[in-house]
Amino acid sequence: TALPIIETQAGDVSAYIPTNVISITDGQIFLEPKLFFSGVRPAINVGISVSRVGGNAQIKPMKKVAGRLKLELSQYRDLEAFAQFGSDLDSDTQATLARGERLVKTLNQNERAPMTVEEQVVVVYAATNGFLDRVNVDRVPEFHEGLVQRMHSENADLLEKIAGGDWEDGTVEAVDKALKEYVDDFGYDLDEDGAPVDAADSERVTDRQDGEDAGSQDSDEEAAEEGASEPEKEAAPA
Repeated sequence: TALPIIETQAGDVSAYIPTNVISITDGQIFLEPKLFFSGVRPAINVGISVSRVGGNAQIKPMKKVAGRLKLELSQYRDLEAFAQFGSDLDSDTQATLARGERLVKTLNQNERAPMTVEEQVVVVYAATNGFLDRVNVDRVPEFHEGLVQRMHSENADLLEKIAGGDWEDGTVEAVDKALKEYVDDFGYDLDEDGAPVDAADSERVTDRQDGEDAGSQDSDEEAAEEGASEPEKEAAPA
């Protein structure tokens, strides 16, 4: 097994050496400096990178959830270049760009922070199925960190099924249900139209306030009952 590493000149993969290396290997990973300096780590260009054996080396859940990933990222890169001209964008294009930003943020990885394959499946499934669409981009890492912790604490058996290659309808439904419950607890930052949700109207804030109001009401009722149960004191003689 050989792992050739070459440096392209100005990112040109059609030159003599890159094309010859590509022709004799089972795939290539193209790292792009522009992506690296824009904060994408690892800086993999998904449009040029190819694996001819990767699908067979993956477990079934990963192949299923990652099928749409490359297409959506490619569409995002194309539209991202187009959007830089500042022209008016329709709602579908804006939705594709918003989804792409969250996908890129999902794939960013810190040093010495590996994830198991079952964790990757859940995270990618959440990103490609719209569970991040109403979460601010800068909160995506927080979302994923909390999601992984929740899955280990409440759905460890489900993660074991995924690790074992189970991706039947029942497993997918269980993952979907777990994600919906987590999103409800995590709360939304954007409404369905993509506009910021006011803090006073946020679902997680509203739920907390409702709980506090209910607790305050219960306390008032208990105080009233205690007051009513106490016998009236007789007036002291003059």
